[in-house]
Amino acid sequence: MSARTAMACSAGGAAAVLAVTLAVLLVPGHRYPAMKADCDRRELVIAGGTDVSLKNQRRALVRQWNEIPYPDGRPHPHATLVEVSDSADLQHSQIKAVAESGSCAYDVLIMDNTWTAQFADGGYLRPLKGIRDLGDFFPAALRTGRRNGEQYAVPFNVDVGLLYYQDGVVPPSTWTGLLDSGAALQLADYEGLTVNALEAVWNDGGDGLLSGDRRPSREELRTEVYPALERLGARARGPLAPSRQERELESIEAFAFGNRLMRNWPYAFPALASEPRMRDGTRLRFGVTAPRAHTVLGGQNLAVARRSPNPDAATDLVGFLTETRGQQLLFSCGGFAPARSSALGLSPGRGAPGDVKVQPCSALTGQDLGRGEADTLGQAELTRLGQAFVTALGRARPRPVTAHYGTFTGTFRGCVQKIFDGAGTGAGAFAEAVDRSLDGRTASC
Repeated sequence: MSARTAMACSAGGAAAVLAVTLAVLLVPGHRYPAMKADCDRRELVIAGGTDVSLKNQRRALVRQWNEIPYPDGRPHPHATLVEVSDSADLQHSQIKAVAESGSCAYDVLIMDNTWTAQFADGGYLRPLKGIRDLGDFFPAALRTGRRNGEQYAVPFNVDVGLLYYQDGVVPPSTWTGLLDSGAALQLADYEGLTVNALEAVWNDGGDGLLSGDRRPSREELRTEVYPALERLGARARGPLAPSRQERELESIEAFAFGNRLMRNWPYAFPALASEPRMRDGTRLRFGVTAPRAHTVLGGQNLAVARRSPNPDAATDLVGFLTETRGQQLLFSCGGFAPARSSALGLSPGRGAPGDVKVQPCSALTGQDLGRGEADTLGQAELTRLGQAFVTALGRARPRPVTAHYGTFTGTFRGCVQKIFDGAGTGAGAFAEAVDRSLDGRTASC
């Protein structure tokens, strides 16, 4: 029995409590059903995945849109947030199916930032016009919404890999040290496996490969990417074996109940800070920092569906959801890393981590949280998270930009799983399969 398993077993009751706590924090209390397409409606429909922001801050922003009128006093068209699926893969397939059918069911799409190429090329999106202060968005995140010179989407929230460590632990100075430590990663068979595997490649001799627009040659896939994944596979059969069963939530639980280190997204910070066993009064029992390594530039973008019956109002809604005020609330109240530099007190010309300036949720809303409840994240904690995010963002890399990303990630994950299993997948077969997948051709290792 591993140390992690023993800890989980000995603290089974506490683990169950944490699971319930995280479910309350990260899973919405109500889901709207999918709506019938009505091309004459005025109501706006936003389609996306599960809101994992603290206390469903995304929903709170949509409620604000519904309550606050236009400057001239006209009411905003009512907006409804439809949570399509918990799974990013299912979100993609379901939203894509609606778009392919020519349906006008959705107005605003919350999309993983890897979808832009496919959705723009497929004619599912309208070019975004009239979003203010585009230069205030973090440039790397803004580029994920651009295709063939057109801006089709803008960032809603930005994700980068962060390193979490328990009290008294000195974070490893290298990515290799992190892997050898048996840190909690996300190596289950979902998009997180692609993310973690790409990070391993970039930090083990393959920097720049399978990233952005640059397409690696089959020789590079065979001689640089495959060996890095083989080395990751050896660890997946050793110190990282527990992570093969873990997604983000399982990693958070593993970290809270004994693992000394974890790689996860920014939203894990408020989830952990809300857990009593991870606090000593007002002091956190854990820290967060930017890994001294390249991480995936993740996040979600907002776009207007091509078949929206209300494209102008939908564009207004995108602007509202991404303005500085909303981004500040998403960060301080929801724990989502913002897309605008101004939300962290920065400007494009002043973006050093030391310049981060933030306010806690209650200061932004001007409201007493009630029942003696304190801010989950105080100013010092938010500043620490913001500084780690800005540092990691400077080292982040995008995943492959391709209209066939779904084919790529499915093929890549399948190959990585076989490498992890020691199933005899050779470098040549791997290179051929991944190369074919980047063209949208079905392949397997």
